[in-house]
Amino acid sequence: MKLLLLAALGLATIPALSPQEATKPGSKIPAFTAQAMSSVDSQSTPVPTVYMIVGVKCSATPRYEKRFKAVEDEFRAKGVDFVWVFPNKTETKEEKAGWMKKVGLKGPWIDDEGAKITKALECKNTAQAILADKGGKILFRGGIDDNGDESAVQKRFLSEAIKEHLAGKEVSVTTARVFG
Repeated sequence: MKLLLLAALGLATIPALSPQEATKPGSKIPAFTAQAMSSVDSQSTPVPTVYMIVGVKCSATPRYEKRFKAVEDEFRAKGVDFVWVFPNKTETKEEKAGWMKKVGLKGPWIDDEGAKITKALECKNTAQAILADKGGKILFRGGIDDNGDESAVQKRFLSEAIKEHLAGKEVSVTTARVFG
């Protein structure tokens, strides 16, 4: 996957979206390009990709740090890319880079200046995931699991969606509540 930090420089490119362009499961992910550690083009990904909308200062993010790391570690090893998208303008690039390092996340991250990508993805909350297949078709969007409290989690929606997709099955749960 191509990914550098163009968005960090305010260089994310997102065409105007028409009202018909939905971001619901089954639709094609909106077109955008950005630079992170290499270039990101949402329309040209060679592998399934999870776009994680996160915020360093968001109250939901700290509750999910271990779960973010666990899901990324498990599925990057199976060929799934993770792109970390930071839309909050109140967080510096240094804070975002520091958080990525602290948590130990390996995927590229995008400083989504002006929340252009986040808006194109129609995300209103952080701690939200969007899983797209290698063709850019959205397979799942929502929270990674069923509870903001890790000790009370019973269903791991994102993990199950990825497992089903990698097994060649249709994703059974395509949307889930976001706790951010």
